[in-house]
Amino acid sequence: MYICAVFLRILIMKKIILSFVALFSAMVCFSQSCTIIGRMNVPDFQNKEVAILNAATFDVLATTKIVDSAFTFDISVDEPFWGWIKTETLSGNNYYFLDVVVEPGTVTCDLVTDDLAGTSTNDRYFKFNKEMNHEKEIWYAYAEKFQNISQMSENEVKSLTDEFQLQINKMVDLAQSVFLANKDNLVATKAFDFLAEMVGAKSFDYSELSAMLADAAPIVRNYPKVVKKMEQFDKLYQTVAGKPYIDLDLKDFKTKKPVKLSKYIKGKIALIDFWASWCRPCRAEIPNIAQIYEKYGKDVVVISLNVWDQPTAQAKAIKDLKMNWLQLTDDTKNATNVYGIEGIPHIMLIGKDGTILARDLRGEEIEAAVKKALGK
Repeated sequence: MYICAVFLRILIMKKIILSFVALFSAMVCFSQSCTIIGRMNVPDFQNKEVAILNAATFDVLATTKIVDSAFTFDISVDEPFWGWIKTETLSGNNYYFLDVVVEPGTVTCDLVTDDLAGTSTNDRYFKFNKEMNHEKEIWYAYAEKFQNISQMSENEVKSLTDEFQLQINKMVDLAQSVFLANKDNLVATKAFDFLAEMVGAKSFDYSELSAMLADAAPIVRNYPKVVKKMEQFDKLYQTVAGKPYIDLDLKDFKTKKPVKLSKYIKGKIALIDFWASWCRPCRAEIPNIAQIYEKYGKDVVVISLNVWDQPTAQAKAIKDLKMNWLQLTDDTKNATNVYGIEGIPHIMLIGKDGTILARDLRGEEIEAAVKKALGK
């Protein structure tokens, strides 16, 4: 009995010691910090406030003052995350900002030059950001040349288009290589951001992006902005051309009564324009929508679906732009989510059998798609 009692006390003491070790380890883990030493050498911002936010949630983590062109943050950190350093906004909407990886260690940065160094991930991000910005400058230069396209010969247009696409390919290759080299850290999320833009611009394949992400570490796959973007892509690719349309709960602009989209388009060819009164590109497409209504209104249901807007602004735009066709409203702000739409205008054509025939139509593409659907 005595031996058993002694043995029992030893076991109890061992558990207590192990508990203290675990507690101490946890305390050490949570006590890690990231010290950010920043520089901001702009006279107007001296003695002004600068803040660091969690870039995913926009929660303010800390604020301080810029004194003698310098500022410092000490942020407790468990797992690395993206921070966003932002100065106070002065008159004329003038402010400076910088992305930074908040991870254990000391980071130095300059809000004017965008210099960033001090930890492995920040060093890698600075290198990628610098390289990508250089390639984007070349890309923008090509884009500016397209403004004079009316003065170019057919061969010049083709040459410029080819060079423009080659530059896009070069940037995609850079982003891919950086993603693959950093799929275990947050730099990959920045490469992901660019590749996701290219998917939206139809210059990169969604399935390839999805496969790359599946092979990445949880810190990359589970980053909130990545998760949100992939959810949007999933919805988008569930409603691509060839898929059945998804019904929506909307409101009739005239009667103000709730209605189903299917009420108006079941068994009919339908052209649906997701738009808002404040959106200039949306307003620019209205004459094209009006033309479809005037020329094909007997065979095609034309619908303007107002999203992200205010009722009074919608009403004024409908009157000013003489939008005499069917007007529906999305009060729930759910319609664009269902179809994975991030930008408007977004013009969609649906066939008689409910199949989505085309999406993201613009300009002359609209009538061409309608005529094809009508067999003309």
